[in-house]
Amino acid sequence: MFAELLLAATFQVGPFYEQRPADDYLAVRPFYAHEGDVDDVLWPVFTSHRDWWRFCFLMHYQSQDDGGWQFDFMPLWFNGHKPQRGEYAAEDYWGLFPIYGHHPHILLMYDIDFALWPVWTRYRMPRPSEGKWLTTNTVLFPFFSWRDDGAWSFWPFYGINHQRESDHQYALWPIVTWASYREDRDTAGEGSSWMVWPLVGRVDRERERQWLFIPPFFSWTEVRNRGWLGEPGVRLRCPWPIVDIEATSSRDRVSIFPLYEHVTLNSYAQESGGQVSSSVTRFGWKLVELYDDETRVFPFWTSRKDDSYFRLWPFWETETRKDGSSKSRLLGLFPMRWVPSVDRNWSKFWTFYEKESNPVCTYHSLLWGIIRWRTVK
Repeated sequence: MFAELLLAATFQVGPFYEQRPADDYLAVRPFYAHEGDVDDVLWPVFTSHRDWWRFCFLMHYQSQDDGGWQFDFMPLWFNGHKPQRGEYAAEDYWGLFPIYGHHPHILLMYDIDFALWPVWTRYRMPRPSEGKWLTTNTVLFPFFSWRDDGAWSFWPFYGINHQRESDHQYALWPIVTWASYREDRDTAGEGSSWMVWPLVGRVDRERERQWLFIPPFFSWTEVRNRGWLGEPGVRLRCPWPIVDIEATSSRDRVSIFPLYEHVTLNSYAQESGGQVSSSVTRFGWKLVELYDDETRVFPFWTSRKDDSYFRLWPFWETETRKDGSSKSRLLGLFPMRWVPSVDRNWSKFWTFYEKESNPVCTYHSLLWGIIRWRTVK
């Protein structure tokens, strides 16, 4: 083993300047940083990528390989171009909120139109299981709305909503609500539910029985598999969110918020041909978390049992990758694991020593790279 002293002044000057041509990396901190397809200017003020850029998390532009693009200055202005896709024609769109606008897709809503919002809005939502689209209109949102499947609402006096396998209604929302359910594949099956808030509620479905008292604070639930085979799973909230106890085929949970929580998750692993489980114990909500393979004491301590990651905040942080390479540094003031944008622009100011290892050798950097050396294994 031998060490080779490397003078790095040409490529790095303290924490302010760093250049690695082989990695397409350049940083003039804290003003500018470039790495591959990413450029930062006074991050987080401005960041650009190969096909998008963002300014102060308010302005955003993104282009697509098929010629589509979009610009947003949220929530006031947006405009863009949607190219032709299949049977849908190309279109240009824009909006000046809340005056007028048309947008092809926001969240789960498609072909959104609005004028003097909340005076009038119209949008579509897909129903993939039924192979159709549903159009919703609202006037003086949220007071008046109607949908082309017969659902409508005169809030808060009365409303009816049709979902995939259920019908929901309310009167003087949220005081009286009730619903009917048809048999389906994913939820609790056929049945009904009702609630008179804030007094009492009842759920009576094929695979779920539940009573609620002063909802949502007190409830008792029984959950069974299809056909009510075997012992039921149970859940007790008394009162929620302080005491929450659950014992089902998929999860066991005891929570006394915010002091203590223990969760065991049960699942079936096809590779091993049987049931597998994982667990976590928490103290002080999420300040202390004990996983099967990791221990966390936020933000001071994180360690994995396979030694792939360790952090003693704010002094030391090290990570070992799957290919056998590793990275370590002193100090690590940022309370989260390595964040690329923070590393490019800010972390060098407080990182006095770094070490990067691969199966062949280890590179050391001291005092912001002013002194570097390599250790060959």
